[in-house]
Amino acid sequence: MKDIGIIGYGSFGSLLAKLLAPHVPVLVYDKKAAPSELPDNVRAVSLAEVAACGVVVIAVDLSGISTVCEQLATLVSRQTTVMDICSVKVKPAEMLVNLLGGKCRLLATHPMFGPNSVAANDGTCRGLTWVWHELSGGPFPELEALFGQTLGADIQRMTPDEHDQQMAWVHALTFFVGRALVDMNIPDLALDTGYYRKLRDLFELEKTHSRALFDTIEAGNPYAAEVRAQLIATLQRLDSEVKELHYGD
Repeated sequence: MKDIGIIGYGSFGSLLAKLLAPHVPVLVYDKKAAPSELPDNVRAVSLAEVAACGVVVIAVDLSGISTVCEQLATLVSRQTTVMDICSVKVKPAEMLVNLLGGKCRLLATHPMFGPNSVAANDGTCRGLTWVWHELSGGPFPELEALFGQTLGADIQRMTPDEHDQQMAWVHALTFFVGRALVDMNIPDLALDTGYYRKLRDLFELEKTHSRALFDTIEAGNPYAAEVRAQLIATLQRLDSEVKELHYGD
């Protein structure tokens, strides 16, 4: 594997470049990526140069994946491996197959970590989960060895549908509650408890997430709406039950 190209140099694209740079040359395409800010062994190049890499990682928001796939369709070869790292999987996988199917090899993945969890893990992704589903042209032993053995991620094979069903609880539910706490701006109080501190931790974590990530997880996962509806219905029921209570009235 002579090089890896990354399209998108946001919070995760830049993290991935940093993790990969000690092991393989990384080429980045992002109009906002300043060459002076790139780590060693990472270069900012054109889209065509990134597309010429053996492996191309799409690291843009869900809303931009279809456009990137359309651009890559005329640039990649059948030997190119194109992979996404989106936090939802059903819709990106459909985009990859519909727009790039038959033109290159395709891999749908979700690294279940980000800058915060890597920082808390001694700056590595060792032991952290990377969901993996081969759409076409697999297997990908060299790529799996790079992410799984060299970087130390725990590769977990799972279909996009299975992934999104589980992540509707793991991500969509927690991000929804966290965003509500942020919008409420829950206070840091002197009369704190461990129970309340967990809410504050969720509040502080959600403040580090972009609105684009929140929108992707909530609107991009076909199972998220059902979980949100269950939460809202349960809160409304509990609120009604409390309102029916009477103490000394």
